[in-house]
Amino acid sequence: METKFCKKCKTELPPEAVYCHICGTKQSTYGRNVKKRGNGQGSVYKRGNTWVAAIECRAGGIRTAKRKGGFARRKDALEYIASLKEKRKDSTIASLWAVYKDNAMLKLSDSKQTAYKIAYKRLEDIRAINMRDLTIETIQACVNKKAASFYTARDMKSLLSHFYKMAMAQQEVSVNLSQFIILPELNETEPEPFTEDELNKLWEYYEADHWAGYILLMIYTGMMPGELLLCKKDMVNFDDRTIIGCGLKTKQRKKTPLMICDIIEPVLKNLLTLSKTDFLLDMKRNDFYDKFDETLRAAQCRDLTPYACRHTTATALALGNKVAPAVIKKVMRHANISTTQRYIHPDTKSMLDAVNTFKRN
Repeated sequence: METKFCKKCKTELPPEAVYCHICGTKQSTYGRNVKKRGNGQGSVYKRGNTWVAAIECRAGGIRTAKRKGGFARRKDALEYIASLKEKRKDSTIASLWAVYKDNAMLKLSDSKQTAYKIAYKRLEDIRAINMRDLTIETIQACVNKKAASFYTARDMKSLLSHFYKMAMAQQEVSVNLSQFIILPELNETEPEPFTEDELNKLWEYYEADHWAGYILLMIYTGMMPGELLLCKKDMVNFDDRTIIGCGLKTKQRKKTPLMICDIIEPVLKNLLTLSKTDFLLDMKRNDFYDKFDETLRAAQCRDLTPYACRHTTATALALGNKVAPAVIKKVMRHANISTTQRYIHPDTKSMLDAVNTFKRN
């Protein structure tokens, strides 16, 4: 049998002893199990002679708390917590966005912030619905209606996932429904260059709307959309026939100037007068893409992307084998010729003309 000792003075005691015969300390303890409250259910604690009720929540990484003291009984404090939970408003996409855009989103890149702002606009049909009341059918219908491409739908899904994580942290929902959103198929099509007929249409339309000159500038210089939006007037040097300082992405592109050819020089001079700021084109990214699409439709061209301009540059230089591949690589500001080759798209007539150059001895 295990020896029993007094828990206070350590005197050896009989196994059945309830009190120590030396110091009188009671040996048996009857602990009471205190029921704990779950996360998000609030808490009560004693401060002085009164009780305090507190309930906390998190949104966008920020913790907020509501407290009230002065309760005579613990029961009164618990009842107050219950009333606070009833008063607390359910979150909506709109309310969560207000917190997210000023906190966690600021840590993202500028391009990702822009993508999320566009995605939020596309969620307008379901912004006012409580997060707990949203269904996957409602969300999927919104994505199907507003997102025409894989990447647009992906941004909507990603943003919704952030909102659900915030709502889950506040114990408003238990499941992240965004994970069940079905995205459209990703159809990666190879960019196509402008045809000769489309180039003629752009030149004709330029006479009516000089904004088409920005498209012509990208075609005849190989300039990227982001570079056009970054380009300042003082980066243009007509003496050297170069534009330098707006290169993006690669070291090669940043250090290699864009060349100003004869045909585009008067267009560029005109564009410099159109802008009233230090930038060649003072326009937000989203507005630029909208205006680009609008201009192509007005000029009766196909629905091409701005990157079709660079592909047109490389293709035009390569046709006829009049320009050395190394020079084309330099004009395109590529580090490797293999990259340049992906930008060249000869049509069937050009390919036939090329093989017809072979002669018999």
